[in-house]
Amino acid sequence: MSLAMTAAKAQNCESSAPECVALWTETAVKNSQEIKNLTEAIRLAKRKQWTSLIDVSTIEPITASIQIIRNVLGGGRYQENKQLIHALELRRSETITRIRERIIALLLQIEQNRAQLRGKKTALENFIQQIELFEVQYRAGDFDTEKMLSVWEKRKTFRAEIESLRAEIKQAEAALERFAHPEITKEEARESVIKQVTEAWKLSGTTEELNLIVLDADEKKRVFKSELLKIFPEGVKHLPDELQPRGVYSTTRNGLKKVQCIGMAERFGFNFVLFRTL
Repeated sequence: MSLAMTAAKAQNCESSAPECVALWTETAVKNSQEIKNLTEAIRLAKRKQWTSLIDVSTIEPITASIQIIRNVLGGGRYQENKQLIHALELRRSETITRIRERIIALLLQIEQNRAQLRGKKTALENFIQQIELFEVQYRAGDFDTEKMLSVWEKRKTFRAEIESLRAEIKQAEAALERFAHPEITKEEARESVIKQVTEAWKLSGTTEELNLIVLDADEKKRVFKSELLKIFPEGVKHLPDELQPRGVYSTTRNGLKKVQCIGMAERFGFNFVLFRTL
């Protein structure tokens, strides 16, 4: 099956069933530049393994004979090359396992989030029916304002949770999409984050400026030190060990300039941490 066909089938398969995992893993492995590099390195090393049995770098028959004997007996450069091949094959196997585990985690996340989303939608629909009854009682004076405000706030919370789940599903789907289309660059992923956050900010109805700052993070979603220095020029010793979403922090120990931590974002397999200047 061609890579395009495999990728197309994988994109229509978003469950954690073994066949879906296999399709996505096959697509991701075929697209992985790291796997391609390791496979090529193994091919060249195996080719060298055979040619290294004869040392053509010397004209002296005695030296050449000694080199051949050492290699045939398992010593010299032949043995070193076998060890190199083993190390490369082990790394390729570990990389494939890591890719597969990441795919399984994303597919499970999509399944779980979709199940939660269905549950939240059903709960909201049922709650809205209750709200209509409460509002009738409220207008008739049989339901006090404090309780009604609490009911409206709960409806607002339901809707916020639904939007959060939808966003998480989109993030996981985008990360899977990157396995099928690895040509997406970090800058394109960054632009996608900026666009989505900006749109959400506008929809929130706030009149404040966003002043968004997007920093690169590693696979564990930890911001690179060089990136943090863009905001905290004196370092981060004055900050707590863990920054909290919506937390406000001074950019320097005694400075007046502050930033707010918005949270984390993942797009197409790239991780970012978001701040805004205040």
